[in-house]
Amino acid sequence: MKRSDRALNITSDNCKPRDRAYLLQYEEALKGEALRDPILVHIKSRDGLVLKGRLYKKQKNKPRAVVIAVHGFHSGGLRDMGRFADMYSRNGFDYLIISQRSHFDSEGEYLTFGAKESFDILDWADIVRKIYAPDIPIILHGVSMGAATVLIAAGIHDNLVDNSKPNIICCIADSPYDDIIGQIEYLLGERSNITKKIAIGLFKANMRLRAKANASDASPITSMSHIKLPVMFVHGKDDRYVLPDNSLRLYEVCKSEIKELLMVEEAGHVCSYVLQPDEYENTFSSFVDSIID
Repeated sequence: MKRSDRALNITSDNCKPRDRAYLLQYEEALKGEALRDPILVHIKSRDGLVLKGRLYKKQKNKPRAVVIAVHGFHSGGLRDMGRFADMYSRNGFDYLIISQRSHFDSEGEYLTFGAKESFDILDWADIVRKIYAPDIPIILHGVSMGAATVLIAAGIHDNLVDNSKPNIICCIADSPYDDIIGQIEYLLGERSNITKKIAIGLFKANMRLRAKANASDASPITSMSHIKLPVMFVHGKDDRYVLPDNSLRLYEVCKSEIKELLMVEEAGHVCSYVLQPDEYENTFSSFVDSIID
């Protein structure tokens, strides 16, 4: 999928009614202390792209953990993840809000729905270790495509045998798809099987030839058999973009001994924190506290 920043120009004044509460929450978060004075950081991806992020050091002493916050498809770090900044800060965490490849101020023409981005996440984790300490606890928190990305990254992380691997302690996946091909089939709707087959064939070819990635690697559900990290899944029950069944399937097959599933009534896509911020934070805090403490 080719880069597009059009969504970043949408505000609460010119959006669809269904998106207004979400954008108002984001715009309110931009005014707060939790998103002031970021430290600009960057990494170079394994295929040579400069990727950028904003690190918020908000704890006076050593943070309990550092959250790597990962946004969704054709969105941006602040837009999707800045909404959680107060929650992170209240719970004693510093946080790194990144721009995924091919989004906002990071380089790249094509995104790969988690196939390459998952390795970017592990490289961001290495930067966090260099800034803080080799054993700093790291939490991965993503929404939508970002949620799928952190799940894939968690599966890769748990297969690493190197003793110097990052101390990723858990993963929060908010509104993930379980497999990119299945998600595309769903979004194609009532089109004929032939049309779907052609569209998916073109998508796979574009991924392979232009983005230099395999669509089969953008499959969080494949990672579930490898994951040992604690995982918290969140999904809105009224999500019509990525159906809540995706999180249900992921939760059911996830092999982690510690896992949690929060399904939020009446919440649309990535809007669980909009509708039920207290329930979201209480579940998040309890989940993470049980791991850290």
